[in-house]
Amino acid sequence: MSYSIITHLPQHNIIHPKTHFKVLKAFHGDSILINTYDAHGQAFNILIDGGTSKTFDTVLKRELKAVLKINLMILTHIDSDHIKGLIKFIKSNHFDASQVLHYWFNSKNIKFIISGENISYGQAKNFEELLIEKKVNPAKITEGITAENTKVLADGISAVILSPTQAILDRLYKDWEELKVQFFLPVNDVPMSKIVQSQIVRGKLNILALERFKPDKTVLSDIFNSSSIAMILNTFDLKLLLLADSRPEIVIAELQRLGYSANNKLKVDYVKISHHGSINNTSNDLLDLIDCDRFIISTNGGSGKHHFPDREVIARIIHHPERVKNDYPTKRFIYLNYPLDSVEKKSGQLVCNDDFIEGKWELISNVNLYSVADE
Repeated sequence: MSYSIITHLPQHNIIHPKTHFKVLKAFHGDSILINTYDAHGQAFNILIDGGTSKTFDTVLKRELKAVLKINLMILTHIDSDHIKGLIKFIKSNHFDASQVLHYWFNSKNIKFIISGENISYGQAKNFEELLIEKKVNPAKITEGITAENTKVLADGISAVILSPTQAILDRLYKDWEELKVQFFLPVNDVPMSKIVQSQIVRGKLNILALERFKPDKTVLSDIFNSSSIAMILNTFDLKLLLLADSRPEIVIAELQRLGYSANNKLKVDYVKISHHGSINNTSNDLLDLIDCDRFIISTNGGSGKHHFPDREVIARIIHHPERVKNDYPTKRFIYLNYPLDSVEKKSGQLVCNDDFIEGKWELISNVNLYSVADE
């Protein structure tokens, strides 16, 4: 069941309702629906990614029926666990071209089709062609969403783009012919009966937090994730750091370009952790630049050979060296959008009772709806 997490932040003199956002149960993928308001009290709805194709049938279809319009639909990148749900929505009888006012994506010239649960590239279309086929006005489509840009979405709502860089996007387009075989490999859920090794054996959280960040791939060899649209979303009452599946190296560079540092941190209300809590996408260097105590991980535990989240990411969030040095000055919360026991059937055991003895933190699972509460 979805429920609100209460956060105690300063009351704003705003007469319209507060922002809510939902991190949907998108299986091993991402799908986020944000309901906010502009400076005039007009509703403004943002859909970020669509999760897997199953996501549309189980949750996204119902959520979209509950809103009159989507002001902005964002496809952060072309990984199947982000795009399939959107494609299924667009190809369904439930799609109304007048319901979605604007689209952001970076899949120019990247062609694919969806058939049932699978994406392939025979007789393929790109995402823009699919939309136009469904009578979407091309003027609604914006491609080339890159860092070093701030987008004003409405009066009082803006997005500061942190990733990807133009160079990364150019590389994705250039290498697509070679990459597409990798992109279309089938991804299957891990059966619940499969025994997955416990992550507790990796070590204590406070020790894991000090391990050097050693991603499996370089930024250029991880081009799908490197091309993710990551952003700071500003509304009248919430500031969100939405990292999609982005690489920390890219986000760090852009935050530093914007003037953020260990002494001038980016203060946000929530961080949607990158890539379902993968060890390769959250570093201490990134956390150095962020002032936040609420971190969200979107995953059901993973699929195929990829099991998320990683225990090391929890360690870095809770036992970041600065928190340790300052004797854990604030309480931190990590939220999962699925029940912990369900996640651990795929990821392996993430935490044990001893993990909560120090660090001043709490893990809350099966949370889908978030907002800022009144004082």
